[in-house]
Amino acid sequence: MQQGFTNQLQQQYQQQLLLDEQNVLEPEHSIGFSGKIHNSVYFHPNGKDFVYISGCCIVITDLNDPHKQDFLREHDDSITTLAIGNLGKLIASGQKGDNSDVIIWDFEQRKPLFKLSEHDWEVVTVQFSHDDKLLFSAGNPQDKKIFIWDTTNGFIVASCLAQPERIQCMSWGGYAKDIKGRDTNLYQFATSGSTKICLWKLDSQLGQFDKEFINTGSMIRDYICMKFSKNKEEFLFAGTKSGDFCVFYVKQKSLVTSITVAAQGVQSLYPISANQIMVGCGQGTVAIYQNQGSQFNKILQNELMGSVKSISVSQNQQESLCATDKGFIYRIRNQDMAKVLHCENHVDSITFLAYPEGVSDKFASASVDGTIRLWDIQQDYLVTTRCMQNNAGPPLCMVYNDEIILSGWQDGKIRLFSTESGKLIWQIDNAHKGGVTSICMAKNLKFFVSGGQEGEVRVWEMKSREMVSHLKEHTSKVTKVRLTKDEMHIISASKDRALLVWDLKLEKRVSAHIQRMGGINSFDVVSGSNIVVTTGQDQKITFWDLSQPNPLRSFNTSQKQQSVQDEVMDLSISHDGKYFVTGGTEEVVKVWDIQSGQIVGKGQGHSGPINSVAFSYDDRQIVSGGRDGNIFLWNVFID
Repeated sequence: MQQGFTNQLQQQYQQQLLLDEQNVLEPEHSIGFSGKIHNSVYFHPNGKDFVYISGCCIVITDLNDPHKQDFLREHDDSITTLAIGNLGKLIASGQKGDNSDVIIWDFEQRKPLFKLSEHDWEVVTVQFSHDDKLLFSAGNPQDKKIFIWDTTNGFIVASCLAQPERIQCMSWGGYAKDIKGRDTNLYQFATSGSTKICLWKLDSQLGQFDKEFINTGSMIRDYICMKFSKNKEEFLFAGTKSGDFCVFYVKQKSLVTSITVAAQGVQSLYPISANQIMVGCGQGTVAIYQNQGSQFNKILQNELMGSVKSISVSQNQQESLCATDKGFIYRIRNQDMAKVLHCENHVDSITFLAYPEGVSDKFASASVDGTIRLWDIQQDYLVTTRCMQNNAGPPLCMVYNDEIILSGWQDGKIRLFSTESGKLIWQIDNAHKGGVTSICMAKNLKFFVSGGQEGEVRVWEMKSREMVSHLKEHTSKVTKVRLTKDEMHIISASKDRALLVWDLKLEKRVSAHIQRMGGINSFDVVSGSNIVVTTGQDQKITFWDLSQPNPLRSFNTSQKQQSVQDEVMDLSISHDGKYFVTGGTEEVVKVWDIQSGQIVGKGQGHSGPINSVAFSYDDRQIVSGGRDGNIFLWNVFID
């Protein structure tokens, strides 16, 4: 039966390769990783790559060249756990959702070997044995299943239910030892999910388990992470929510000591040598402790930005990768704990993306994490500027040019930042009650237009920052405002189903187009024409001529006969007017031919609804941002 699964998987993979050859979209780069997941970033044993989770993708990136990325795409929902084989030949991943599969990947070939479809709900952890012959997987409390898999053929070696304890973390510990400390033919591993730690022995030939609980004495802790020591697995280290890590004798199955580290829990740990262990904590501390007799003393320490969720040590033990839940990945030299920020990412939903006028190698992103970041593609996707405001809520919209970023925020304020320094230049308080939901700016920088949560469209003078016009006909959230090419009219769309055109000089509405069902989420204007393309809650793409009352044409957002269509959240037309790109609840970036209305390219990588899409100025790239906090850059191959 498993062989059938394998053949089917290979067929699906070949079919996907064929589709990729016909696709006009190719993933160029991924920004963002699932930093809130434990052990989501790994050094690869080859010493030149690192591997991490990005939504429903696994990304393999060259440590020294971020332009060199490979994407492993087979999961259809968020990846929840990741493991790298000790030899570096295999990768394993598990996901949540309807298809809570475990996939074993061939690292060199960048393709799946086996899809293991026995879990339901969610896979919480996968780990390879010390010889990479076995893979452990465990499901969440609803699933309750534990499996041991043969990595050579994908067969089940052993299985049981995780009772009475749920599984949250585990660690393989080589072979179990006999009374004289010699290796037996039994594998050993440890698991925990709350306050108990269980030590297991596995006979892989018979598929039988034997387990015992470690005596923790009177100490009660919730355990988050664990690892065996490197000196013949003499000790088991376990990090706790209380901010300490516990050391247990494996042979006696008893507690040795508990070492307090810092607040907010020991989130990650990794033995870097026979007598040293690195620990990462919730408030950002990362430290190395050394075993001196039966005592563990801190010898080195550094501070990082965010909770340290992942620690991975290089093959030569000289360097560590530490990743935090704030989106920062650091390279740390183990001998002195010197740190270098390797990359940074958003870790919450992307709200808006924008290219500056006439520029294709820079873009800006706004996120629910409360920041606006400016990215330089030519400088290895470096964040050149970071804009933020405390207690302002997220930025919801913006206009980006060479010198300034004009942005609207959830707290109802409009803020102007310097692109060079990221410093706030000025702000307009109480610009819109409930939040500034859309904004656009005249090319001469003399005025700008904003839309609000309660349906107002307002025009502001840039120099004085005074409101010069207040336009109110929308009855619900304004989703987008845009100036016409001559900058004499404003086009606005709203959740009230209306697409309105306003005369700036007369300060009144001159036309209205009403969508039949559902609010309008986004629109764009075909360059050099009166054609507007809208999309929204009706799950359709609709073409309008602003001089005619009725739509020119309309078609579904998903071309397959599906019971549920894709609700498109954002739409952008290429600058040459030949194509448009959409992103929405289907979590797929789609490129459409504007004449035929046919999809000519699809990009899969996001694991949540896509909130924002944009064409680069030269139309050769598309950037997309999703609720999963990830940003993808896509190369567009269109003649």
